[in-house]
Amino acid sequence: MTTIRTLLVTSLMLAAPAAAAAQDAGIEARLEARGLPAGLAHDVAAIAADASARGVPDQPLANKAIEGWAKRVPAPRILSAVRQFASQMSSARDAVRAAGIASPSGTVIAAAAEAMRSGMRAEQVRSVVRAAAAAEIAAPGLSVAAALAAQGLGGDQAVKIVVSAMRNHQSMADLLDLPSIARAMHDQGLSPGDIEHRILDGGDGGDRDGRRTGDHGDRPPLVPPVSRHDHAPGHLNFTR
Repeated sequence: MTTIRTLLVTSLMLAAPAAAAAQDAGIEARLEARGLPAGLAHDVAAIAADASARGVPDQPLANKAIEGWAKRVPAPRILSAVRQFASQMSSARDAVRAAGIASPSGTVIAAAAEAMRSGMRAEQVRSVVRAAAAAEIAAPGLSVAAALAAQGLGGDQAVKIVVSAMRNHQSMADLLDLPSIARAMHDQGLSPGDIEHRILDGGDGGDRDGRRTGDHGDRPPLVPPVSRHDHAPGHLNFTR
């Protein structure tokens, strides 16, 4: 029996690095297939492997490298950005876990990391995650909050708007519309404080009593129908 147990333990110990190596090879091959030079692909895969060993998802790191290469960013800057993003995802993962998601997906962790890169604090990330009705809503919520903050709203204002939208059970379409709505209000000359109050009071598409109309065609004249594609969840901003 002892011999069998020893063989099982030994096989598991050997299988773990073999599985990790296979995963690394998969990422490296994917990067090369997307046009990254072999040396850069190898270095990014090594960073991803180290992150994965620490419980950080590796696919967002590969995506970051692919995005940088597509934008013709020099290889040293890509590696620096990938290393920094790995560290940020580690902090983001801890923030999301502290908000109650024990095993967050790579999408949620990446969205939280991008939000923190945009200036959101860990407690603000936790507020958005806690307000999400389901784990899969957390990622778009974080992306929208980060987009609002990037447009000039304060982090607390952005989080308050997103948390309010999610707690009021607004649709995903309405949630993803918020950055474009805020931009339209800004273009009309409203201050960040006025934008916050206008949206929270129902000026993002409700009637005069604050009720939702449920139809983008019924928006008040101040807020035109807008596209949601510019702020889709999962976008990785390489320029920051």
